[in-house]
Amino acid sequence: MNVEEHCKLDTLDKELLQHLQDRFPVAKRPWAEIGARLGIAEEEVLSRSQRLSSDGVIRKLRTILNGQKLGGCSSTLMAMRVPADKMEEVVSIVNEYMSVTHNYQREHDYNLWFTVTTCGGKDLRSTVEEIKERTGIPDSDVLDLPTTRVFKVDVRFKFTDFKDNSDGNSKGIPKVEIERTKMNPDPDEIDQAILRAAQEGLPVVKEPFEGIAREAGISQDEVIARLKKLISRGVIKRLGISINQRKVGIVANAVVAWKVPQEQVESVGNMLSSYKEITHCYERVTIPGKWEHNLFTVIHGYTRESVEEFAERLSEVVGISDYLVLFSNVQFKRTSVMHPY
Repeated sequence: MNVEEHCKLDTLDKELLQHLQDRFPVAKRPWAEIGARLGIAEEEVLSRSQRLSSDGVIRKLRTILNGQKLGGCSSTLMAMRVPADKMEEVVSIVNEYMSVTHNYQREHDYNLWFTVTTCGGKDLRSTVEEIKERTGIPDSDVLDLPTTRVFKVDVRFKFTDFKDNSDGNSKGIPKVEIERTKMNPDPDEIDQAILRAAQEGLPVVKEPFEGIAREAGISQDEVIARLKKLISRGVIKRLGISINQRKVGIVANAVVAWKVPQEQVESVGNMLSSYKEITHCYERVTIPGKWEHNLFTVIHGYTRESVEEFAERLSEVVGISDYLVLFSNVQFKRTSVMHPY
């Protein structure tokens, strides 16, 4: 497993990370709004955020787009049996592809697991075939498990005990006031420019939307108004920080693959997705006689034991005893899906 030095966080750091992850204000001076929630000055919010970013705890401040709303994206999970003496070469080839967003060595006979996601008209099948050809791994040692249904993708972590809901909470956090709309017109050219810039990352500066406004040739107020509309239409799933969980001690990562009878997939998928400890939940294609686990979840934890115990509890809750816990021991690549506007 990759080892990174943990960063020590005080209580205020943890509360700040929770707000930056879950409730980042779409506002001209977001740090001032967070400061008002936490009872500290805007300058301290910004300086702490910049320190957490330079320390590597904060990966990026960015938008997470909803690929299903934007359309044109398809994905598969691939697993390979890679001989130890070929691992470095194969990983190097796989990681060349921008469409490969996650790549891990996992504890299984199939020891290399990576996701391939193509958007904007790129062909997933041709990309997969090219990777197989270039790596030289025979089909008998490859699993190609396309996504058939997405139940959940929500990579967020819990740092504090405050409750985030529409009625506010004990810390006085205001509820989100973005009105949801049923209209879903395609993003226009200005929207696309905003989405392109915001998914690449926003600077941790006093006015983080200023650069986007300058590039798009519009005011910050218009950028903010457009972002709020894109959120309300579901094009943007979330605007906030992504966390390097290993930096805060969340070092155990496992894919749990479940063998679920087809008639139970929907109910089991929905039950598993309801747990905040689960960041991903997908139904995937099976390969009869070769790979018959059809529901995949991802669990992160502070220890290996906690992940194993949680998987066991989930098994009892959903009534599925046939499951595999595939721990990662090396992280070769972890990036985000970028929609090619």
